[in-house]
Amino acid sequence: MTASTRNAATTRRTGNISAWILLVSLILASTTSLADHDHAPDLKGTFYSAARFGPDGRLWRVVPDKWHVYVDYSTDAGKTFSKPVRINSESQRIKTSSENRPDIIITQSGQIVIVYTAEGDQPATLYHSISTSHGHHFSAPAPVSSKATEVNSSRGRLVLSPSGIYHIFWLDERDRTHWQQAGNAVYYTNSSEYNNTSGFTNHKLTDSTCECCRIDAAIDDKGQPALLTRFIYPGNIRDHSLLAIPPGNAPPLTWRATFDQWKIEGCPEHGPAISISKAGIWHITWFTQGEVRQGLFYARSSDHGKNFPTPVPLGNPDRLPSHPDVIAWEKQVVLAWTEYDGNKTQLMVRQSLDEGSTWLPDRAIAESSSRTDSPYLLSNPQGVFVSWNSKNEGYRLIPLN
Repeated sequence: MTASTRNAATTRRTGNISAWILLVSLILASTTSLADHDHAPDLKGTFYSAARFGPDGRLWRVVPDKWHVYVDYSTDAGKTFSKPVRINSESQRIKTSSENRPDIIITQSGQIVIVYTAEGDQPATLYHSISTSHGHHFSAPAPVSSKATEVNSSRGRLVLSPSGIYHIFWLDERDRTHWQQAGNAVYYTNSSEYNNTSGFTNHKLTDSTCECCRIDAAIDDKGQPALLTRFIYPGNIRDHSLLAIPPGNAPPLTWRATFDQWKIEGCPEHGPAISISKAGIWHITWFTQGEVRQGLFYARSSDHGKNFPTPVPLGNPDRLPSHPDVIAWEKQVVLAWTEYDGNKTQLMVRQSLDEGSTWLPDRAIAESSSRTDSPYLLSNPQGVFVSWNSKNEGYRLIPLN
């Protein structure tokens, strides 16, 4: 064998070995990637989660990341959580913000219901998934909107009636005549109208709602859902309206709830909140920069939301109070919001023990010098809690009773 022949053979063997090394490396990299993919994610400090208590006392939480949505639970009031269960087996580009977060409810029978927004055939699609195995497995996510292949749907909101029926509200673009048209429609469905073949029956509730603000819903003292949303009134006035859904197929009732005269051609991205007590007192809270008033406000109605007395301001206006929430539990009413002093964000609460007739002094119950999420209120038989996320401290469930 000549020197040149030996060199060629050596080169071929070296090339083959290099190819095998490259192949093995790719296999190992793929295996590592899959292992990492299946490993339970670190959800500390993950924003835009939602939480509810189940009938068994567990705190259930739905948490999004960039490509997936997870559900976990806590049996120690949010101090530790179970290994997360992934809802979407296939990666999706999850679409979240403070105003467009997933939602979760747990029925009395233990079913866990999830809605979330992700990129589908359209840039934004509201998906629904349910677990009938107490959170061990979830159904393949499916769009809620019957027009999900054609138009965007987002900002889903879940509420559970005493009868066990859950209701879904969302913003839907199917009725827009032009992409630059301001405002979206609100659509609605419920679990009693679900069909395994055709999905949910969709009902239009109203037009002209703000497309960037969250919507909120509650169950009234008659067991019917009511919705609070920011409307776009003539002249680009962005105040709030209430919608009540009567039993049967009666059309929804809609009326204006706030009269702040906020004229703005942009998106406030600052949605309202509503809670209705068992005694039938309606409580609402919201943000405005209107001609009549500016800042955070709270109001209560004793006539099923038809009239609200003069709104009460919340927070220190010099500390940018924002993103309020409200909950009515027994005779207690709690308001929560955040304030920023230039260095840290404080979580503030105001409490009433008599259905909102009188109030205890405002107090700060937590703070963070890092980025924070909006606070949300929830309750169980033991009392009221604030659910709050911050980047450095992670998730916190703060008891108020």
